[in-house]
Parts: sequence; structure tokens; C-alpha cells
Amino acid sequence: MTFISKHVVLFGMARTVAAKTFMSRMNEGRGSWLADKQILAACEEFFKENGYTGVDRDVVFAGHTNFVSPLVASSELQTIATIVRPQIKYDMGFLGSLESILYDVIDNHDRATLMLATDSLSYFPIIQTEEIGVEIENLMDEGMLLLFVNGRGSHALFDEFEKLATPVQLPD
Repeated sequence: MTFISKHVVLFGMARTVAAKTFMSRMNEGRGSWLADKQILAACEEFFKENGYTGVDRDVVFAGHTNFVSPLVASSELQTIATIVRPQIKYDMGFLGSLESILYDVIDNHDRATLMLATDSLSYFPIIQTEEIGVEIENLMDEGMLLLFVNGRGSHALFDEFEKLATPVQLPD
């Protein structure tokens, strides 16, 4: 599953584009990072556009480490608990906490997974900083989803780390 929002327009480009080009275009003209509230609003928009129902705020997930997901969405097939982190940078403590939360969600809640929602400006630090990339890859291998948003109605959802570097199929 790689979902690319139809709101990103790449003039004069083929239907398939390199992931780095796509993310560069998604970030074009942006100089500042989104705040938590902006990312939450973009996540809510993403869920609604993709047919998720039951969008709830501040849902408590019990497990080894209880945590509150600021936004949870459900469909017939799955429940997605969201963790928001506007700026992904070298913070191994956060990534370790994210790992604990991921295992708690998938081990203790049927049909549930965790989605890390971040500013699309985080794309390049994730793919260019080896330590961050390895941690994110491990989390995605265990089932975490990664959603990039830009606050302008564009979304890019990835379920496999390898897809961050493969060509992106643009929607019709």
C-alpha cells in the first residue's frame, strides 16, 4: 500500500516519478515545519478522503506502556492509531518509545496498527540519516505505517520502507 494524494500536481511529468522528485515537489516552496495541530488536521483529511469512519480523538491504548493516540480511524479492515511527530530528527529515545507503542498496539488490539504522521519535510532526514532510516525501516517491517503530509492537501502513505526510494505511481 502506497497512497499518493491526487492533490499533488507534477506538471509535465509522466505518471510515474522518482520518490525523491515527488517528495521534493510536495515540499516545494515550504520553509517551515507544520505544528502538531496542522498534522492532525491533515491526518483527519487523509482518513476522510480514504473512507475511514469512526475517526476519534485522544483514544487510550492499554498495554505495557499505555499511550494516548491523538487520532484514531477505523475501517472494516483495520484500525489505525496515529502518533504525530512534526520533525523527524536524530532522537533515538523517541524511536525507542515508538517501537514500544507499536508492539503494544499490534499485540493487544485486534486489527490495529500504528501510523507515524509527520511533515513531508521529514522525508529527506529519514532517507539520508542512516540511524534514523534503519530504525524507521525496522518499525515499518513490524507493521508501522508512515504518512507524510504538507499542510496543503497532499498526503503520501507508505507501508514498506523500500517504497520510499522506488518510483511513485501518480493517481489519475
